[in-house]
Amino acid sequence: RQETPMKIFIVVPAFNEVERIGKVLSDLAETKLPVVVVDDGSKDKTFEVAKRHKVVALRHKINLGKGAAMKTGVLAAFSLGADAVIFIDSDGQHKISDLPQFVKALKTGKADVVFGVRDLLKIPFVRRVGNSVASLLVSALFNIRVLDLLCGYRAITQKAFRKINWKSSGYSVETEMVAMSGKYRLKHCEVPVSTVYYDKFKGLSPTEGIGIIFDVLAWKFLK
Repeated sequence: RQETPMKIFIVVPAFNEVERIGKVLSDLAETKLPVVVVDDGSKDKTFEVAKRHKVVALRHKINLGKGAAMKTGVLAAFSLGADAVIFIDSDGQHKISDLPQFVKALKTGKADVVFGVRDLLKIPFVRRVGNSVASLLVSALFNIRVLDLLCGYRAITQKAFRKINWKSSGYSVETEMVAMSGKYRLKHCEVPVSTVYYDKFKGLSPTEGIGIIFDVLAWKFLK
């Protein structure tokens, strides 16, 4: 497909990632894509490190959650002229070499929402089970099948964001994006991404995972 002119920004939500965010931003600088970093109330020097790079650095005074940080980043990017954004985690687990897949899917019009899919066998067991259960539930309720519901490496156009406009402030955000993509029948695709786990205990807890299941039911029956 013919690629169309499209201004794409990278949005990096960050929380207490002073040790790793510098390397992530240095790698992103090589892509020449504009970057928005949202420090979600970090207690360390994450914000100061981000400001040393040529990025738009924003900060929440208190920790509001990943979904809130992503929304702040998206709204900032769109206000600066972005047509679409790609989300990358700040801890270095997403490879910059996978970025072109997202850019191509957006620019060729293949999808308005692009979901990264990790090698699920390399995901810690508890998360893999939770991911599968939630994925089946979302598939049944919203008629959309995405293999990796919880991968943070993803992209969205401004048009799709206006439809989804997620309400989740925490880790439910990724699941809500999938569910709403199904609800509004948005054009979506999946691209394989590699993932490096530095800390298998970091991220979504089992309790938060159970909370996501309840959120999915609420989106279907209470919205």
